Order: sequence, then structure tokens, then C-alpha cells
Amino acid sequence: MSSTVEAFTLTKRFGSQAALVDVSLSVQAGEFFTLLGPSGCGKTTLLRLIAGLERPDAGRIYLGGQEVTHLPAYRRPVHTVFQSYALFPHLTAFDNIAFGLARKGYPAALIRRRVQALLVLVGLEGIEHRYPHQLSGGQQQRVALARALACEPPVLLLDEPLAALDPHLRRQMQRELKGLQRQLGTTFILVTHDQDEALTLSDHIAVMRSGRIVQTGPPKTLYDAPKTAFVASFIGDCNLLRGTVRSRHAQVTVILIAGQPTQATCTAYEPDIGQQVLVAVRPELICLESADCTTQSGLTGRIIEWTYAGADTRWTVSLPDGQVVVATLRDKAAKTWEKGTPVQVTWWHDQATVVPPDEPEDDQWLSRSGRPRPV
Repeated sequence: MSSTVEAFTLTKRFGSQAALVDVSLSVQAGEFFTLLGPSGCGKTTLLRLIAGLERPDAGRIYLGGQEVTHLPAYRRPVHTVFQSYALFPHLTAFDNIAFGLARKGYPAALIRRRVQALLVLVGLEGIEHRYPHQLSGGQQQRVALARALACEPPVLLLDEPLAALDPHLRRQMQRELKGLQRQLGTTFILVTHDQDEALTLSDHIAVMRSGRIVQTGPPKTLYDAPKTAFVASFIGDCNLLRGTVRSRHAQVTVILIAGQPTQATCTAYEPDIGQQVLVAVRPELICLESADCTTQSGLTGRIIEWTYAGADTRWTVSLPDGQVVVATLRDKAAKTWEKGTPVQVTWWHDQATVVPPDEPEDDQWLSRSGRPRPV
């Protein structure tokens, strides 16, 4: 597959603040690519650079193999859907969608056919004569999408277009957006801070932090094999347990956590013996057994809390050194333990990943996010 969008060593500053630092990426033709990260990480700035709404201080941008670094926005083969939709309030839904086609001088008959086809595509047939204030949030979002697609851009940029919708409508629009992208084969680049949205929609995700891309890959790779503590904790729920490397055999590493041996897999990171590391393991991959169960790689702890959540029950276990482990068990398979009950915490070695020790910035983010931190 050819690359539709390529960026090389982009840097952008606003005064003394660095919004992007040496960012490079490649987006393949026809894929759904997502820029994911917390507020202020630079993802919207990167999207605006691709759109031509901002100019980089350094670096190059290519669209379809042609350099566009210094081209104005109106000369780039991209269209953007903003969070606010930016519809013209004095134009009907039909005229909003037709606006770009009319500006390009297309014949009226062709515009009419194209707009009607788009109205059917986004499920808005029959409301083309309504004005934006007469439309719901979901309908306005569909009009904005149809308007952006009217001129058949090879690349569609989406700046958190679903953020203003309620959760139920947002999930519905996510399904429709992915179906639309598959049907059209257009390259979509989405900006979002919503991890679930990114996992649901994307073919590839670039996780951003502090103006840099820290990891890129398919959703499953980022979820199963994070390279850093930040990626592990930002994408989904994850336990980060501090321990010391005891031994290594190929990709399997034995780690002492709370003085007890357990195993995890090293992929992109190769720690030394005796080095302090973090073990990232998802709550749904953890098993809990009674404390009298003899498991070679189990960690002994005590139940300190449990939360019933319908199909699942979340169990919180305190280890002897004060670290906390959260396990999510299917309710039908879950035991009934009281608070204070000693248990064994286990997992398969290939379901836990060794990542480098968290940096001070990781501690600050985990503190703000309310997620449990290793101690």
C-alpha cells in the first residue's frame, strides 16, 4: 500500500512552548489512522499542520507523494471535520453539503445528484431543507461529514468530531463512521483523547505525549504489548507492578514483586539482572485463587475491596509491600471472598509485559488521571 500522508521531523512552537518535537509518521492509503493522547499532547496541532491550518517551524509534509509543507490549506487534497461541525447557520443541510461543489463550479445537475447520494449515504434523506438549528447533534455531525466528503478528498481529517455527543449517540456514530470509511475507502485521520474510541475505530494508532509520538501500531499491539508505562496505563485499564529482575531466559523474565517471583515477557525492552522494572498486566488477564493453592508464579495478597458490575466483578488485592492489583473476573466464574481473605494472584507469562520504570512525568499523569500507581 502507498502512503497517503507522510510527515518527517515536524517541529512546531507557540512562543516558548514546544507543541510538537521531531514528529514523523506515515499513514497508508485507505486506512483509519488515529492520533491518540491526553489534552495538550500535540495531536490537534499535528492535524492542523497536515491540513495546512498551521505551518511547521521545521520538517516536511507529503500528501500523495507530493510535498505540501508550504501549500495553503485550500490547495491541499484534504478536508477537515471539526468538533464544532462549523456548519453555515444560514444554509440548509442541502446547501451546506453542496457548498464546496458550488465553489468549484460543478454543474447544478451534478451537484444535486452528488448531494442526494451523500444524504442517502449518511442517512439524512428527507431533511435536506432543514437548517442547522433544526437538526440534532448527530444530524449536524452527519451533515458536516457529508460536506467534507462531497468533493471526494483522498484524506479526511477529523478533529474530535464526536466529542459533543451523548454516550449512546457517540457509540452509534462510531459504528456509522467506521462503516462509512470502509465503504468509501477514504483515508481517515482522527484526533481523539478517548481510548475506547481509538481502539474501536482504528487500523493504526499513534499514541502521543508531550509533543512526541511514543508508540505506533495496530490497536491490539498497543493494548497487548505496550512499550512504556504511559502507553500501558493510557490505553485501557492496566496494573503496573514494580519489581526487580531476577533472571532472564529468552523473552521470559522472572521478576520479584513484593519479594515473590513471577514471570512476564520482554519484547521491546531488555532489562539487566537486578534492575527495577514495571510489569504491565491487564485486569481481565489476572486469575485469583485461594491462598492455599500452590502456584509457582503466584503472588500472595489480601482482598481489600470488590465491586459488582453485572457480568464482571472487580477485585482489588493488596500485596505485602502495599502495591495494589485489580483483577476483573467474569461474575459466573468468580469466587465469594470477604475483605481480608488471603488469595493468590496469577497470570500467564505471555500476558504480562515488562516495561521501563516510570519517569516523573508518568507519576504526574497517573496522579491526575486517578489511576493506581506502583509504589
